Amino acid sequence: LKPKTGSASRTALEAKVGMNRRQFGAASLAFLPVTTAAVADSWAAASPAKPLLEDLELSRSKLDSIPGLLENQEWDAVRTILKTPPVNFLWNMGDSKNPVLQLAKATDEYDLVELKDDIAISLQMCDQLTYDNVFLPFQPGNGKIKIKEPQELAIKAMKQIDDAIRMAKDAM
Repeated sequence: LKPKTGSASRTALEAKVGMNRRQFGAASLAFLPVTTAAVADSWAAASPAKPLLEDLELSRSKLDSIPGLLENQEWDAVRTILKTPPVNFLWNMGDSKNPVLQLAKATDEYDLVELKDDIAISLQMCDQLTYDNVFLPFQPGNGKIKIKEPQELAIKAMKQIDDAIRMAKDAM
């Protein structure tokens, strides 16, 4: 069977749609700016920065308990928070997984790159001092368990993360 061609098929199209091909094409173009704007808005709403920001906010909330855990000398609980996702992505999983660096790229807010390093140092030192309390409390030095120092570093990291969240939100 061959498809119908010629005026008979045009008449069928005109009968179904109420216009010929040229009229249909011209009418379709009238909706193009509206459709393009709607698609652009949906792409903006699906920004790659949003899930990164959510991860950063989750990391921040997980750090809230660390000063109290340190006060109670719950070293394993502190280290578990620091060494598991999403917190560990902030300091010991490399730049490819660091949400602050990814936010810097997604938002073009490159002051976040420096802040990424500051957060990493604070969390790394908090972890190191916590580790030292578990495994090295009687090594050379004053031999005391350190609670104040890792608490200060955890609080500093939380403030730095708060700054990163604010900067990212301002840039979005």
